[in-house]
Amino acid sequence: MKKLLPLLLLTTFLYSGISAQEVSFVEIWAKYGVNAPAWFTDGTEPDQPGGDNSFAGTERGIVYSNYSGHLYVSSRHAEDNNSDGIPDRGEPHVYVLDPLTGSAPAFGIAQLLTSGITSSDANFGGGYPLNNVTATPDGSIIACNMTLASGPDIVGTDGAITVKAFRVYRWSWEQDIPSMIIDYKEGGYRLGDKLSVIGNWDTEAYIYAGISESNKLLRWKVTGGIVDAAPTTITLQDITTAGTSITVAPVPSKSDWIYVSGKGLAPTLFTTGGVNLSQVAINMASMPSSIIAGRTIEYGGRLLMIMFSGDQSAFILDLTKQGENVTDADIIGFTPVFGTKFANAYGEGAVDFGIISEDLYAFVCAPSNGIACYRVDGLINSVKNIKTEEFNVSAYPNPANDFVNIRYTLPQDARGAVAIKIFDMSGKFIGLTADEAQAGPQEIQINTSKLSSGTYTYQVVYNQKLSTGKLIIK
Repeated sequence: MKKLLPLLLLTTFLYSGISAQEVSFVEIWAKYGVNAPAWFTDGTEPDQPGGDNSFAGTERGIVYSNYSGHLYVSSRHAEDNNSDGIPDRGEPHVYVLDPLTGSAPAFGIAQLLTSGITSSDANFGGGYPLNNVTATPDGSIIACNMTLASGPDIVGTDGAITVKAFRVYRWSWEQDIPSMIIDYKEGGYRLGDKLSVIGNWDTEAYIYAGISESNKLLRWKVTGGIVDAAPTTITLQDITTAGTSITVAPVPSKSDWIYVSGKGLAPTLFTTGGVNLSQVAINMASMPSSIIAGRTIEYGGRLLMIMFSGDQSAFILDLTKQGENVTDADIIGFTPVFGTKFANAYGEGAVDFGIISEDLYAFVCAPSNGIACYRVDGLINSVKNIKTEEFNVSAYPNPANDFVNIRYTLPQDARGAVAIKIFDMSGKFIGLTADEAQAGPQEIQINTSKLSSGTYTYQVVYNQKLSTGKLIIK
């Protein structure tokens, strides 16, 4: 198989220590107010005049993928589907951004394909047809709709279908067409305000969705890319409700521990069976409203959590001491408040961490208002290793000029995505390209015409394993 793909010029993932200093937040970019992306909306557009406030706050998800090096933002902003000059309804979108510019990547696509889930397709629907997005370490991008009351779809007398199912979609790589992996039609639950996926799609993963205003989680196990037909229901002990926008976050050092947070629920440590271990002891009364969407990352030997704050910022907390041992002294701080253009509909928002080079970044998405990126200075990172494995890689022509062909062989059970990364001899990351992983020998042709003459190394990365080779550009 031979494919021609561009080389995406990005910034690398290098892991080395940085000197300790007082933690500070450095704005890398902030796009809000009149400078917000054109696809940020205030909800007055659909079926004007008067609008429909249910379309306000359409940007509900943001995730950074270590695998692709890209940022993904989900949106269901309205579009003019019948060309009458009036935006009609919220359509599913997932925008692809360069994390260090906040704009579309210089190479590659600017949006994921949504074939099969737009308003012209049978799978379109739910309270909001696309509401949240996340990603797995091995390259899958996963998003969900939101439903106010999960159940069988309703067929009207005119034949129109009202979708009540909770639906989850997966892109195996950026240029894939989404496949529906969950179509849940039971319970009468509100689901999809937030979605969490823990683990690797191609080996073992768990998809979590919190049932709004309850103490229950739904969990689907994924084994070798196969999703369980029915979820397990987890009852969270010692609480009556986790509120809305329930988010589940992993504790990487403890596979049977999770943190659960939501509107009205401070981050609380549970076992994956629902046993309540302890809740953080920070003073939530002193926090801004809508501290939600807790996502975790390991950085510098610490377990950190980032949460969205209703004042359009990100709140970062050090969870290393776990549960009730975490107090106000473990609050790292808030990113700058980047301003508002509209009232924050429903107090919603989304955040994520990313490690780019040796630095930690915080990404903030405030519905209707904008998106921003901040570098978190003053924390010490640690070395993170990837297992080396031989994929029988080779490159030709080598030396190369405008193009190089990378050959490699993947195992017979290969699935998901494979990435090729190129570095100069100093270790600086130059770019990457990604493709769908397939069993056996493959070949990808990469445009290297923009690379300066010299010696480079390339990596074929699959399933958190890599194989390397050298490349000379004439």
